[in-house]
Amino acid sequence: MTFTDKEYFEVIKKNETVKEAFETIKQTCINLQNQTNCPKEDIESFMIFISKQWDN
Repeated sequence: MTFTDKEYFEVIKKNETVKEAFETIKQTCINLQNQTNCPKEDIESFMIFISKQWDN
């Protein structure tokens, strides 16, 4: 099932657990980019890779 950005933001706004996870992931990406100087594209690729691993 695919969600629109608007639907994601509605869930983030309404659910404290999802909001906390979103903020943690967002801050982690910012920290990773700041500490490694990786381009945003590399961070995005890394996040895609991680998202495929979560249930392994």
